[in-house]
Formats: sequence, structure tokens, C-alpha cells
Amino acid sequence: MRISIRLEPGQVVRATGPLRARVSYGQVVVLGAVFNHGDEFVVHKHRSYAIKALVESSVEVEVGYGGSLERPEPGEEVVDTWLRSVDDAIRRGCKSFMVLGPVDAGKSSLSAMILNRALLRGMRAGVVDADVGQADVGPPACVSAAEARRPLLWLRELRAEYIRFVGSITPQRAERRIVAGAVELALRLRSRGIEVVVVDTDGWVQGINSIEYKAEIARYIPVDMVYVVGDEKLYHMVERLFSGQRCGVAYLPSPASRRERSREERRELRSQAYRRYLEPLYERDIDLARVSVYGSCFFSGARLPGEHVKTLQQLLRAPVLAASETHDTLYVVTLGQADPGGIERAASVYQKQMYILDKNLAINALVSLIGPDGEEKALGLLRDIDFQRMVARVATPYTGEVKGLVLGGVRLSEDYEETGRPLRCVI
Repeated sequence: MRISIRLEPGQVVRATGPLRARVSYGQVVVLGAVFNHGDEFVVHKHRSYAIKALVESSVEVEVGYGGSLERPEPGEEVVDTWLRSVDDAIRRGCKSFMVLGPVDAGKSSLSAMILNRALLRGMRAGVVDADVGQADVGPPACVSAAEARRPLLWLRELRAEYIRFVGSITPQRAERRIVAGAVELALRLRSRGIEVVVVDTDGWVQGINSIEYKAEIARYIPVDMVYVVGDEKLYHMVERLFSGQRCGVAYLPSPASRRERSREERRELRSQAYRRYLEPLYERDIDLARVSVYGSCFFSGARLPGEHVKTLQQLLRAPVLAASETHDTLYVVTLGQADPGGIERAASVYQKQMYILDKNLAINALVSLIGPDGEEKALGLLRDIDFQRMVARVATPYTGEVKGLVLGGVRLSEDYEETGRPLRCVI
């Protein structure tokens, strides 16, 4: 469906995707990006934005299935409030920003606006995407970063230039890795001459731990300006905790045009992101004796000799492929479930905690591959581990030399749908 809309200076129309728009004449602003006569822009499915006319304008819109256009009530949209605040912060010399808020509050939209307003002033700008659950720039379970080289309306229009694998799509218990990844990637962007850096965070804002680890990111980067979107109680909490920011802490209301995504839509977006960074896949064998293995229970211990494997197999009444031990725990890799009574017997015999790792539950676990320079090169899927030969078969787009393998806690189906997460380790 094609629609032509005419806007007087200052008028706003709310656009919900999917739709494609072209400015017939005049000048409009969307998320801080300015579009002139002949310019085109896309509002993707799952997204909604306010289009504001800066001068008398006409916009031709092709609306897809599920898309819409509507005129908001006067004062309903917050585009002017956002623009004034962001422009003022950049004019004051704020160079690093952090955006906080609950799920679907508009954090990624505000992050995009900051990037767009910096670009409009001729500054180089980049983003660190620290939302491991609903990542836009890189794949889920990762902290990622990229430079914005042109105006954009969705962070997914960027492709990650740096990735740090966290291995989880929930930030709880992964805070240490997220802090390390976000700080490192912000410094990477700075080292390349990026003047404005935006850190987009996850929607976990319940409890002090959810805020404190974000405060650590802000302290170590350091962040000049913190924005809290859509939650005034959170703002007052953050205002007390984030006390060292050069430009302060500010609250911005959520846009009326924001669109809340269902759980199914979130899963769909994650599946698309996995596919984007995993294909094309090539299967390759990795000699585990020649690489470092991170994120593993079994490989964190000293491997037990074959006679212990036989003993454990008798006790557990299940095929045992390998076993290792630390000072207080025995990690046993089985093929299938072990007998619960056998686990108690084995714990009694070895006088250690028992942790059973079913190899079947490690198949198609998400992993990251580290190259010879220590950089994470690509993601992959763990297809199999041969414990006799100590060889891992991994499907990955990366074909170069591997010096390290990082195991994550996410398993995927052949269609890149998440199929479960372990309580501790996949293997």
C-alpha cells in the first residue's frame, strides 16, 4: 500500500514497520538522522519511529503487511525532548555515553540517535552493544562493537567489527565477562580515533547487582553521560550510584512510538542474528591438545586414567567417555543419563562432589574460536568431541589457525533456534 503524507514544519507522524519511505520534498528527521529530498529510509519490522518535518515536507511511503502510519496526539511523542538533550550533551563535549532502561524502553533507539547526531556534526561515532540477550550489533551471547559510518535507524544495520564471547544470553552470573568485554571494546574504538562511543546495555534492571555491574563498565571506560530511559525509579537509583560522570545522569521518557516485542519475536530476532554470524558453516577438526579450552568443566580438571573410567562406568551404570578432577569435584562425561544411585555411590567412593556431563547435551553448543593473535575470530557450533583422540569437530565460518576454544552455555538447533541452556557447563 502506497501513501503520500504531507507535513507542516514541526508536525510528526508515527511510522511502524515494515515500511519504506522516500522524501518527495522538504526535510524530515528520524531518530536524529536528517533526510532530504530524494533520500530513502526503511522502518523494519519490529520497529516504530516518529518522523518529524523540519520544513514543509512530503513523504511517499510503501507500507508492508503489519506496518502503519498514524498521527500522534500533540505532545505524545518525545522526539524533541530527546533531540534537545542529546544535542546539548554533545555540544558540552560529552564523548562517551551509556544508555540504561528496562526491556523495550527505547534504549537502542536512543543509542542510534546519539550516533546520528554525532555523525551530523562530522564526528566519528561507534557503539558497544552490551546486551547479550537481545543483541543488535553482533550475535547473542556476545558483547560487540562497530563504527557507525552513516546514519542508521536500527543498530542491526551495523555489522560487528569486534566480538567478545560471553557464552550466555542472560547477564546474570556473566557480569564479569560483560564488564571486561564492554570496557575492552570501548577502548578499541577509542584507539581507532572514534570520538563518540555509546554503550547500549541490557534490560536487566531489577536488583542492585543489575545496576552495579553497569556502574563498573561506566567507571572503567569512563563514561561521561548516563541516560536512563523510561523508568523514573531506576533513574533515582542510578543517579545515586553513578556519581562520577563528567556530564551527569539524565532521565528521558520512553517514546510513545516504541513497540514491545513478544517472546516469540525476541526468539526470532536472536535466531536471525545467529544465522547472520554463523553462515556459511564449514566443519573442521580441532586438536584439543594444542589449544586452550575455556568455559569447560571437564577441561578445567586433571584427566583421570582409563582404570578410573572403567570404575566410574560400573558405578554409574552408564557409558563413561572420560573423567577429570579438581581438588573437590569429579567431572564425568557420559553418553546418556547416569543412574542417580550410582552418582551417590561414586561420590562416596571418590569422596568428591560429582558433576555429570552428558555429551549428548553438548552437541551444537555455541562456541567461539580464538586465532593465533589472541583475537576471537568467529563463532561456531560444537558438533562432537572424540575423547579418545581429544579432537573436537566444530562447524564455523572461520578457516584460519585456531589457538583457543571458548565453550558457551547456549545450544542451537539446525534452524538456529535455542534448544536449552545448562546449569553450569555443556562439557
